[in-house]
Amino acid sequence: MNRIKCVICNIGNGRRRCEKHSDKEICPQCCAETRDKECTGCSHYENARQYDSLKTSKPKKKDFIIEINEKVEEAVNDALVRAEKGDIAGAERTLESLMADYPSNYMVIYGIGVVHALRGDHDKAIDCLDRAIRIFPYFMEAHFNKAVAYQKKLDIKNAVLSYNEVIELGDPKDFTVRQARQFVENIEAGIRTSYHISMKQFFEAQDEFEAGFSLMENRKWENAIIRFNRAVKLNPDHPQSYGNIGLCYAQMGRKQEALNAFDKALQIDPNYEPAILNRAFTERLDEGEPLTHEKLESIDYYRDYSRGKKHLF
Repeated sequence: MNRIKCVICNIGNGRRRCEKHSDKEICPQCCAETRDKECTGCSHYENARQYDSLKTSKPKKKDFIIEINEKVEEAVNDALVRAEKGDIAGAERTLESLMADYPSNYMVIYGIGVVHALRGDHDKAIDCLDRAIRIFPYFMEAHFNKAVAYQKKLDIKNAVLSYNEVIELGDPKDFTVRQARQFVENIEAGIRTSYHISMKQFFEAQDEFEAGFSLMENRKWENAIIRFNRAVKLNPDHPQSYGNIGLCYAQMGRKQEALNAFDKALQIDPNYEPAILNRAFTERLDEGEPLTHEKLESIDYYRDYSRGKKHLF
């Protein structure tokens, strides 16, 4: 996707619609540099005012410090511009040097998080972005990049939660807010099309599934089945839950119940490979003979997305 260049500097990406500049897109750095009292009413101006009040207020805890350094922030922005142009290694060296001198600066931590994301290390990116957000909760760009990292990990629930933070903090006309809202709307539409339930139900089913998955990995088969059954009650068109119910029954030597569960998964998706394979293993067993743990192929909540069978975005 081609980004619109900032109308002021023509270098950074235009991410914020600015009323002072005829509703054209400007980059975050130019937004900060040109912001003044004429911007009253703009969400970025209000966020900056809240930020300033945090800086000047007496911290509740001695270790709660917000470090402000305009030269450092400028250096971070310059490094990120270089990273966007492809010089990730050079940007990383600059940011690591800044980190050594300013380990508590939220912009430095954010910059390192962005570099991790550009390298594809999304877990490290999320960790850094979380740290930046804890220092400055109104940091919309950190919330947005955190959402993108979760999206790349196929962690749909946390991506939606992070995008909702962007929507709550930002101006509805802002480029990043529009992107966030579009993602959330697409996810909700995809869930309704694929599963015929609400996004809320989908995520509640995910929570039940993950609880069952954890129990299954600890060989607590019966308790796992309870949680997977709760998941399919919320999301009846979810073959992964039925597939894992089948695995649990197979592990307990309850062959027929296992086959019934695999069949339910295959009724939903006849081409669902894990259920086909695990059903074939189970069918060779005698009733009462458990499936060996080595043959267990557990099924993850988002496996279908990575295989391209279901698309929510």
